[in-house]
Amino acid sequence: MILPAMLVRRGKYSVADPLFVEERRPVLVARKLRRGAEAGDIVLVNAREMNRSLRGEVTRVIGPSEDPRNVYEALFASIETSREFPRTVEEEADTVARREIGERMDLRYLPTVTIDGADAKDFDDAISVERTADGFKIWVHIADVTHYVEPGSALDRQAAYRGNSVYLPGTVAPMLPRRLSNDVCSLRPHSERAAVTVEMKVTGEGETGGYRAFRSTIVSDARLTYEAVDAFLREAGTVEEADLVMNAYELSRKLRTRAARRGKLELGGREPEYQMDEDGVPVGAGVRRSTPARELIEELMVLANESVAKLLHGKKGGVFRVHERPDTESLELLGERLAAVGMQAEPTPDNLGTISQMAKSDAVNYLILRSIPRALYSPDDLGHYGLALEHYTHFTSPIRRYADVLVHRALLGDEPPEDLAGVAGHISEREYRSMICERTADEYTLMWLMQDRAGEVLEGTVVSTAAFGLFVELETGATGLVHVSKLPGWWELEPNGVVISNDAIGASYRVGDRVLVELLDVLPLMQRAELRVVKRL
Repeated sequence: MILPAMLVRRGKYSVADPLFVEERRPVLVARKLRRGAEAGDIVLVNAREMNRSLRGEVTRVIGPSEDPRNVYEALFASIETSREFPRTVEEEADTVARREIGERMDLRYLPTVTIDGADAKDFDDAISVERTADGFKIWVHIADVTHYVEPGSALDRQAAYRGNSVYLPGTVAPMLPRRLSNDVCSLRPHSERAAVTVEMKVTGEGETGGYRAFRSTIVSDARLTYEAVDAFLREAGTVEEADLVMNAYELSRKLRTRAARRGKLELGGREPEYQMDEDGVPVGAGVRRSTPARELIEELMVLANESVAKLLHGKKGGVFRVHERPDTESLELLGERLAAVGMQAEPTPDNLGTISQMAKSDAVNYLILRSIPRALYSPDDLGHYGLALEHYTHFTSPIRRYADVLVHRALLGDEPPEDLAGVAGHISEREYRSMICERTADEYTLMWLMQDRAGEVLEGTVVSTAAFGLFVELETGATGLVHVSKLPGWWELEPNGVVISNDAIGASYRVGDRVLVELLDVLPLMQRAELRVVKRL
C-alpha cells in the first residue's frame, strides 16, 4: 500500500510515520530505499507487512514538512487522488478538446453571465434571466461535459474513480484534466461553448411553471464575481449586464421566500477563506459567510436541479441527491443535549431551522448537524430533507462532480451504467472522503497560520466535550483542546455528551460556553492545538 508519511530518525533507523490515513504504525525504511529523503521530509512510501511490522521504500519525495504545499500533496495522496493525470487521460483530453460543438439550440443571442468567486478557474454554470408579463423566464446553462467525455473512455473511467474535484487552500485535484475543466468545457466570457440548458418559467410568487432541457450553444457576455455583484446590489459599484443581474436578484429573493415557506433548513456555518501569496502559500484566513450574490446563484442552481430531477422521472441512469429525515432516536438525543446547554425545545424534523434561529449559535448548529443524516447519491428519488424538496438531483456542476455527468447522460438519453447503485455508492463514498480531506486541510492550515502565536490569549466557543477535555473553536477558526489535566480536580463527561463537570467544586463546561483561553502549543501536522482556560466570558 502507498502511504503519505513523514520521514523521521529513530536512533540509527529511518522511520516513515503515516499522515492522514487510518494506518498509524510506523514504516521502517532502509537507508538505501529512502531515495534521498531527509528527516522531516514528506514522502510517499510503499509499505508491506513483514514479521508483524511494516517495512517499505520511498516511491516519491514530496518535500519538507514545513511547507504547506507539501502537506496538501500528502492530503491528496491520502484519498488516492492527485493534481496530475495519467498520460493516456491527458492525451485523450487533448484529442476530444478539438471536437466541434455540432448542431444544437443556438442561444448565443441571449444576454448571459457567469458569477463566481474571484479565484475561480472553471466556470460550469451561466445564467440568463428575463422579466415576463407574469414573472420570469430563466435559462441555466451548464457546461456540456458529456459532449467530450464518452462513457467507458479513459477520461470517463478516471472521472468516475475520482468522483469529484477536491479543493484545498490555493490548489485543487480536479476531476477532469485542465484542458477540459479550465478550458474547452469552462464557460469563459466571449467564447462559444457547448452547454446543456434548462429553460424555466417562474411566476411572480416564485412558483415554477414549465421547464425543459436541451443541448445548446452559448456565449457568456461577462465573467462577474460575487464581490462585484454584491457591491452592485449595495449600489456601490457597476457590473456588465446590470438588468440581467437585477432580474436574477429579484427572482432569487422570491425563491428564498418560497424556500423558507416550504421549510428549508438554514444552519449557516463558518467556512474558512484564505489569502495566498504568489507561490501558493497561505498568508491569512478569514470567514466566508453567505452574501446576496452567493444566494442568488445558489437559488437559481437549486431551481435548475429540482426541475431536472422532475425531468428524470421515467428515464434510466440518473442519480438523485437524497437527504433523509432525521430519525426519532437522533432527535430525542438532540433534545437532551439542547436541554443540557440551556435550550428547552422538543426537536422535530420540521422545527430544527426554528431552533437554530432561536439559538443563533454555531455550537447549537453543530449539534443539529450531528443529529441529521448526511446527503448522498441514489438511483431512487427519495427527496431532500434539508432543502425541503420532494425531487432533487445534482445537475449544475459536471466539471467537478461525476454525479452530474450521470444526470446529464440520463437527461439526454445515453445508456446508464450497468451497476448504477454501485456507482452511486462509490461517488457518495468519494465525496465523504474528499470532505474529510478538505476539513483536515482547513484545520491544518488554520493552525499553521497561528503556529507562532503560542502564549497569546484568544476568545473561543466550546463546540464539543469528551471525557478527556473540551474542544474550543477559536476566533481564528481553528479548534483546540483543553485537556482535563489543564483543569483543576477531577472532571467527568455527563451522559448527555455535551457537558463536562466537576462536582467537587460545582463547576462545568458545556457546548456553547464562551471562554478566554491561552494558546500553549500548536502542532499543525497533527491538527492539534493545546489550550488552557483563562476565564469564562
